[in-house]
Amino acid sequence: MRATLLFLALTFPSLLLAAPSKTLRCVTTHYPPFTIYDEKADTFTGLDIDYIKFIEKNLNLKIDVVHLPWARVKKEMKLGYYDCYFSLANYKERTEYLDFTSEPLHTTKYGLFTLNEDNLLTDDLSKAAIAMLRGVILPEIITTKYTINENNLLRSLSTEATFELLEKNRVQYAITNYQAGLWYSKKYKNIYARQLNDYSFPVYIAFKRGVMDTKLVDEQIKRFKAQAQ
Repeated sequence: MRATLLFLALTFPSLLLAAPSKTLRCVTTHYPPFTIYDEKADTFTGLDIDYIKFIEKNLNLKIDVVHLPWARVKKEMKLGYYDCYFSLANYKERTEYLDFTSEPLHTTKYGLFTLNEDNLLTDDLSKAAIAMLRGVILPEIITTKYTINENNLLRSLSTEATFELLEKNRVQYAITNYQAGLWYSKKYKNIYARQLNDYSFPVYIAFKRGVMDTKLVDEQIKRFKAQAQ
């Protein structure tokens, strides 16, 4: 028996990493339409959840998805309590404690939202009050082109709260992920949107150091994309 196990370990080392010896606890947040969390039913749907189910099945894993508010996610990823996180942008400081997949789940862009369609015609937002999710850092290429003043940003605790500030005319604009913003703005009337095409950001699955061979996960992400085409 020991000889057989040794042979399998040497011949198929990836099987050891993929073996369901423990449950992986993977954190995400409500990020529609990619991850939609139904708080009442405590269930998840969306494209990124389909990825997770596909990876879970094909790598013979058990993955428990845990919902946390975004502010909590940012703190938890440094502490090492959970095994993985999705969907995360790959920032240099995060690679100090997380192993990222090389293949992104999806690539998105920022969007500008307003109650006045004419507001979308200008690139000068230097004097505009803008609502944004707390902890989201706009890339320099966007702040420079649209002359966004950090002092004019009103930070919210959730994307839903961002749009509430806009709807109440507390701000002139809201900036968030374009696809997520379209989803959140559906329940409001007369919110206009403009996709900011100057910057694209991919998001990935990130694992606590040493938990998973990310090359195995990359292969499954590629397989899922090929299957969906």
